[in-house]
Amino acid sequence: MPTEPSASSTVDARVHQMMDGLSDAERRVARRLLADYPACGLGTSHSLAAEAGVSAPTVVRLATRLGFTGFSDMQRALRSEVSSGASSPVQRTIAQSHDPHGPTPFAEAMQRRADAVTATARRLPPSELDSAIGLITGCTKQILITGGFFSRSIAQVLALQLSQVRGDVVYVDDPLRHDAGLILDARRRSVLVLFDLRRYEPASLELAQQVKAAGLDVILITDRWMSPVAAVADVVLTAEVEAVPFDTFVGLLALVETIVESVMSRMGGQGIRRMRKWEAQAVGHTRAHNTNPPRQ
Repeated sequence: MPTEPSASSTVDARVHQMMDGLSDAERRVARRLLADYPACGLGTSHSLAAEAGVSAPTVVRLATRLGFTGFSDMQRALRSEVSSGASSPVQRTIAQSHDPHGPTPFAEAMQRRADAVTATARRLPPSELDSAIGLITGCTKQILITGGFFSRSIAQVLALQLSQVRGDVVYVDDPLRHDAGLILDARRRSVLVLFDLRRYEPASLELAQQVKAAGLDVILITDRWMSPVAAVADVVLTAEVEAVPFDTFVGLLALVETIVESVMSRMGGQGIRRMRKWEAQAVGHTRAHNTNPPRQ
């Protein structure tokens, strides 16, 4: 039974929290809202209702179920989130004030990162994670992984760890230019895992639309403000990144490690055999090229 939504929660967090208790019509609105979040909720209640295939009163009922006084109240919350999502590291640093009588800056910074992991786990719908794991383990073609200007470092971690568990994992550094051939050669039913975080990159949406047209499945890993890629992705996984002065990757890394662990668990013996072969080759190569004298 869903609990009452917290007044401090973001709109998408409230939707995730209340999803199981919504009517079928309300759930259609909720899914449409999440699919193009938050833009889909910034129009009129009638336009959102038309996109979801329900009546305008259903949209208003959803807003009240989420703890708002009405649709306009929900829109104010969405606009506030949009403002937060567009902020720069400089703006977030200026907005952050430190209480000299409170915890130390180090303690505050560590707590924000611990909170990011907790928030990531709380907001992630289990069904979405299960769908992502199903696509990765069930894919008999390639798993292509790419990221943005900063998130590519986490994309590389996912690619490296997944390649130890299953074959045909490819990290794509520059998918629309130098590595365009990797995208063009990808066969239908391959999977693209795409990282796109706030101040989203237009190239990410262009790439997602291109591979969807080619018959690939798309797993989007983004933040709670939702990349525009969510509108075309098959699965959307969100991580909390809020921190000062720069966004934190702690929640994102926890999500990546959870994905790999879940894939390993579902693949069972097949994954273990792959890891043994990977380790045997990697360790053997290291020993063969280790010219350092033994330590005395």
